[in-house]
Order: sequence, then C-alpha cells, then structure tokens
Amino acid sequence: MQDSEVVGAIWKIIDSSAVGGPPVILEAPEGTSLSGLLAEVGRWAGRPRNLAADGFTDPSLTERTGLPLVEPFGDDLLEMRGWAYRSHWIGCGSVGTSHRERVVMVIAHREDPAVTGFPEGASWAEKLRVLTGWSPLPQPTVDWPAVEADLGTSLPSDYKEIVDLFGPGSFDEYVDLLVPGARGMDLVDWAKSDVHSASEGLLRWGSSEQEFDFVWQTGTADPDDWPVLVGQFGDWERFDCGLGEFLVRMLTDRTYGFPTSRLHVHFFRSGGRPIR
Repeated sequence: MQDSEVVGAIWKIIDSSAVGGPPVILEAPEGTSLSGLLAEVGRWAGRPRNLAADGFTDPSLTERTGLPLVEPFGDDLLEMRGWAYRSHWIGCGSVGTSHRERVVMVIAHREDPAVTGFPEGASWAEKLRVLTGWSPLPQPTVDWPAVEADLGTSLPSDYKEIVDLFGPGSFDEYVDLLVPGARGMDLVDWAKSDVHSASEGLLRWGSSEQEFDFVWQTGTADPDDWPVLVGQFGDWERFDCGLGEFLVRMLTDRTYGFPTSRLHVHFFRSGGRPIR
C-alpha cells in the first residue's frame, strides 16, 4: 500500500467519524515508512507538532495541544507527530512492544478554539492560526518592500503577518488567499490585471469558488484602515475591520452570514510555496 493510500484511509475516517467519539487507531501496513507518511500528510495539513520522540512524550501536552493522540499508547509510544485539522487531531507515529515496532495513525476529536478561547493579547493573525490549528511551513520570505514598490502602495500589516504565517492556500476551502508569487494566485499579477477595480480604489486579496470577490477599499492613506468589501458584480457588503479580524469573524461569527460560521472547527489547506 502506498503512503497516499494510507492517507486516503485517514480521510475516510475524518469524513465519517462522529464529533466527540473515541480516538480511532489504524495500524499501517508492514513496510510503511513513517517519514514518508509524515511528508504525505504534511503536504496538505502543514508542519506537524512533535508530541513524542525517542520514547519520551512531551509532558506539557493538553487536550488543546494534542494529548488525545498520545494517551492511547502509554509507555509503548516511541514517536508521534500531530496535526490539528478541522474537528480532528491527526497523528502519525510509531509504537514499540517486545515483539515488534509498528507505524500507527490516530484520529481524535478536537475542541473548537473559538469556544475554548484564544491566548491573551494574540493578534488577529495569531488568532487565525490558533483557530485553524495551523503550524507554519518552511517557505521563502516575501520581499515586502519590493512587492509594495511593484504595487505602488503599502499593504495592511495584518495581511503581511497572515501571509508570513500561512503562505498561499484556502481557509475552510471557502476563500483562497492571494499571495505575492503564488502560482495563479499572485496578488501583484491580479492587481495589474484588475484594472477596473484599481480605478475604483479596490484591491483584491482573495477569491472564492462561490464567485465572491474579496477586496480592500483603498481610499485611506493608512492601509491598516482599509475596510473589507465582499460581493459580486460590484454589489458590495462592507465590513469595517481589517483583514485578520474579518477572516476570524467570517469563520466564527454567524452574524456575518458566511456558511463557514456554521462549521464545528476550521482549517487552512496549503496551496504550496510561493514561486518568488
């Protein structure tokens, strides 16, 4: 069985398991490479958290940081890496007994951070990271001065913080973030081709399969004061907040009216590294 087939089995459990049920444990087929499995899951779930290594389990783990992934194995656990994804924890690791060592996968329930609370003093970008359970992937640093010079304008500080944390990808597979250098989703390329919007003082920062346009209204001198507009065919709804706050509330606040707010837990799916 290939690593991709093992990941497919994980997906079936994620799609079918009931919220709040007990952890589900799968044993990988003989010969499965733990490193290959970690790389396969990491392609879409981001960088894993190191929960246990060399037979030592992180003693600081809690229900909010991955404890459900290590509890079922006790002293037999050798290695465990974990991801927060939607309403689940996903773990890949190895377990050793007197007979043999085996590779295992664990899928466990994850509480919604919007309910359990955010760290005190967290920025909106950090709240978004906690909300989605995202662990940043290694990626090239965006040359923000060069990007802003190319655009002819500064950009909101929360947008730059979000891009540096997440890179290209989508939130809840509902809104795709435009990122400088991202193939097909390059903020600069879209700005230069979106001449009509630019003439109206609009700058696109996201897109959606639901055909919504996600833009800033760029009339004020300070980009951190740019409101968010969402709409179709020029029929805009205005949100008087920055991008970070908008994304957090889009995912969690039902008064904003987006279908993402009805989801139990939220996630970010990486779209790959920027090409610049």
